Amino acid sequence: MDGTSSQRAWRLCKALVQRPRFIPGYLAHLPLWKRAPLDVGLPWFSYGAIDYIARWMRPGQKVFEYGSGGSTVFFARRAQRVVSVENEAEWQRMVSARLAQLGLTNVDCQLHAFGDAEAGNYGSLPYFNVLTPNTYDIIIVDGFCGYGTGGKGGQLRPYALAQARAAVKRPGLVVLDDAWMFPEAEAVAGVKPHLFQGIGPCRYGVTSTAVFRFD
Repeated sequence: MDGTSSQRAWRLCKALVQRPRFIPGYLAHLPLWKRAPLDVGLPWFSYGAIDYIARWMRPGQKVFEYGSGGSTVFFARRAQRVVSVENEAEWQRMVSARLAQLGLTNVDCQLHAFGDAEAGNYGSLPYFNVLTPNTYDIIIVDGFCGYGTGGKGGQLRPYALAQARAAVKRPGLVVLDDAWMFPEAEAVAGVKPHLFQGIGPCRYGVTSTAVFRFD
């Protein structure tokens, strides 16, 4: 999250004090050990959000992801089916290789590549036209942000969030990672989120993950 070094340090200390049960995992997953979320099989969310989602999940559920990684492994181990879309070819290859290494065969990790130049025309991108309405119990919005593209590029996650809101099954969850970057998220989703701000795997500081529940 943004802020000065002292502000980030204060948020980290506060998060550790408020949620001491997450400290062992935090220490085990520190970037110091050179392990990424894909290696440990966890989403790059806050631990609070990960716990909430894990407790909400039931057998037979289906998950859709804008963006892939450790979350793909996490959901593949718990859901009946996972469909992920990825815009970076090398990362999609790495995720697919990791899934194969772990013997997880219930994932369709699709590549729909696009670069900065195409980001402004997000509504026409195949990346945003894979989601099938009323199919998925959980939809993850954790893909390409687009803030480096200028103009409309920074709206990629809010656009994905709007797509997810319209498509998710009821009851269902829509998860927006790095929620602090998108102050418009609640208005886009139309419901108040469960906001989990705190420490997470494979990071030093604090992040925030918003979980929107649609009943």
